[in-house]
Amino acid sequence: MVIYTPSRAGEPPEPVFREHHRGTTAKELSLSHLSVEVGHFYMEDLENGEEPILAQFERLRPWLEAAKASAASGRSKPRVSTCYLIDDYFQSWPDAPEIMEKLLRLSRRAGVTIDYVARESACARRKDGFPVAELLATRLLEEPEPDQDTGARPPAITSGWLSNGRPAREATVLNTMEAHTWEAPLEYGKRNHSIYVDVELWRDDAEPGADREDVLSRRQYSCPFLAAVWQLVRLGLLRKDGVPALEVTDFDGEWKAEWSQFPDIIKVNPNAMPFYAYESLSIMPQNFLPIETAVRTIVDHFLYEQDVVAKLDGRAQQENIAMPAIVSERMSHHFLPGGK
Repeated sequence: MVIYTPSRAGEPPEPVFREHHRGTTAKELSLSHLSVEVGHFYMEDLENGEEPILAQFERLRPWLEAAKASAASGRSKPRVSTCYLIDDYFQSWPDAPEIMEKLLRLSRRAGVTIDYVARESACARRKDGFPVAELLATRLLEEPEPDQDTGARPPAITSGWLSNGRPAREATVLNTMEAHTWEAPLEYGKRNHSIYVDVELWRDDAEPGADREDVLSRRQYSCPFLAAVWQLVRLGLLRKDGVPALEVTDFDGEWKAEWSQFPDIIKVNPNAMPFYAYESLSIMPQNFLPIETAVRTIVDHFLYEQDVVAKLDGRAQQENIAMPAIVSERMSHHFLPGGK
C-alpha cells in the first residue's frame, strides 16, 4: 500500500510505503537499553598471534566503559549487553574451539566481558537452513528517480546493487565528431552537495535459468549486507513470523569442532543482560568505516514491519525512552584510532 504525506510548498507529496497487517503477532522481547559490539577481527587475525587481539580489546575497553556510563545516565538499573560477531562466512578455519577459547580468554584479560557470540554465516543462512539474509533482501525499498526512471539500471533485487541516488551518466557517442556529455551522480537526500554511495549486496554464481533455491544456495552476500542483517537482528527488527530471525541459545559448556555446528547466537555469559536492545553501538577499527557507511545505506532502505516497531516503541515509552523514528539512527559507532 502507498500513502502520500504532505511535503514542502511547491513540491509533490512524498510517497510512503506501508504494509497491510498480515495477522502475524510480533513477539515481545526482553530488551537491553544498549547492545555493544566489542571489536571485530577477520578470521586470519583470530588464527594468528595474540598480541593484536589483546591490544584491540584494551583499546576499546575505555569506550565500552563510557558507553555503559552513558546508558546509566538517569537510570537506576541500566541494561547493557555485549556481543561479538565471528567472521566465519568468508573464511572458516578448522580450529573453532581453540579460536573461541583464545578470543574469550584475551577479552577477559583486557577487562572486556563478551556476553554473546554470533556467527556471521548465520546472518546469511540459519543453522536450520533458513535464508535469513533474504528477509532483508525482499524488504529493500529503493528510492525512485526524482524525474523518471530510464530503465537503464535494474532493481536491487535483480542486480544485487543498491545506491542512495542516481549514478553518473554518460551519453552514448554516435560518431567521433560528437563530444562526450557527462552527468554527475546525484544523492537523492543531499544537503547542498551529493555524497553518492553504491553498495554491492551480493554476487550470484548460479547458472542462468537456475531455480530460486539453487540461486540462493550459491549466492555470496557482501560484508556490508550481512552486517546490516546483524544490526537489524540486534535491534529486534528483523523477524520471521513475528519472532526474531536469529534467536539466542545458552552455551552448553563445550565448543563444537566446526563453526557450522555452533548455534546462531550463543549466550556465553549466564549473567548477561538481554541480547536484543533498543539501540546498538559498534566499537571497531577505523578500517571498517567504509563498510559501516554501506551498512547505514542499506538499513536506510529497509522496509520495517510496522507492528514490530510499534511494539518496540511502545515498550520504550513505558520506560520513558525516546526512540528515533529513523531506524538507522538507533545505530551508533565508535571507530578506534590506529591500526587493528
